[in-house]
Amino acid sequence: MSNSINIQGIADKLENMNGTITMCADGFIDEVWEIVDSRASVSDFKLLQQMKQFSQRIDSAGTGGMGIELIKKRRAFGGLTANIGHAVAKLGVDTTMIGLYGKDKLDPLFEPLADISTLISLGDSAITHVLEFTDGKILMTDMEAMLTMTWERIVNALGMDKLVGLFQKSDIIGVGYWSLLPAFDDIVEQICTCLPKDGKTRRFFFDFADVRKRDEASLVSSLQLLKKHNESFPMTLSVNEHEAVVLFELYGETVDDKGKSLTEKLEFIREQIGLDELVVHTPQYAAASKSDGTALIPQSHIEKPVRTAGAGDTFNGGYIAGILAGLDIAERLYMANATVTYFLNNGVPPNKSGLTNTLYDIINQ
Repeated sequence: MSNSINIQGIADKLENMNGTITMCADGFIDEVWEIVDSRASVSDFKLLQQMKQFSQRIDSAGTGGMGIELIKKRRAFGGLTANIGHAVAKLGVDTTMIGLYGKDKLDPLFEPLADISTLISLGDSAITHVLEFTDGKILMTDMEAMLTMTWERIVNALGMDKLVGLFQKSDIIGVGYWSLLPAFDDIVEQICTCLPKDGKTRRFFFDFADVRKRDEASLVSSLQLLKKHNESFPMTLSVNEHEAVVLFELYGETVDDKGKSLTEKLEFIREQIGLDELVVHTPQYAAASKSDGTALIPQSHIEKPVRTAGAGDTFNGGYIAGILAGLDIAERLYMANATVTYFLNNGVPPNKSGLTNTLYDIINQ
């Protein structure tokens, strides 16, 4: 890791950070499971540790049926709003989340978030069944609750005046996930339309999630929408390694080390998309291209993570806090890396002191 990063400087900026973020418009409860590989007795069993092992088990079954034994690992909140909101709120950001956290009252899972942020619930959560492995996860979602998430539903629940007031005071507005939110384009368009031209810079932040879930035409259309508004509202798009492959291929590039460097490719893709900022995060590295520069850093390797579901959102939460703290592009990547490293080791995002201590550990490796 680079020793040129001024950790104390980052800590000071983080301590003096101020800003407001509003996240909308999802809400998931994750039912997280592990898969039994073999069992000798009630207490003596082995788990499938890697996704590839599960794939091989399915492949070896061929046609017909296959039985698997599941062990419930945890029940936790999930989704873009809650996961990113949790990470930024733990770091002291004034956070509002609009989403699905309970119909008549908050589901108890979300109550810890209500203690550190403002939650506005529009109904019961969508349910995601998560098969979690040491190297990733498989998410299987019942989408019924998300299919009716529209701009009209949000306005009817809050009222236009309150909704506009929330967005007006925000420094960063997050909307997503794109792949799980059919009304994504309309919601973004309506937010941009209702925001005043008052001289305040408001940034939008997006994580599209699994872009393969929707067709290429939908992806291109949504990117064009963001490009249209980028001059008025600078846009940040963050993608993981799988999403980056699809995005790069749209413009004839690959994410491997062939040809141009990754930072050159990233800058090229960002310019083609027409957004202010593009971030790629993988288990091996994190990179970002902004209109004023690019950066690439290695990601910390965690041999036995406590939790992987929500790691990408937690990285994004650290990155967003870095934006609000006024960090440069490389510092934001280090801050995001430290945030997700702490999360992988502890199962929850860090507070400011936990982040700073993790950052010291990373830099001094």
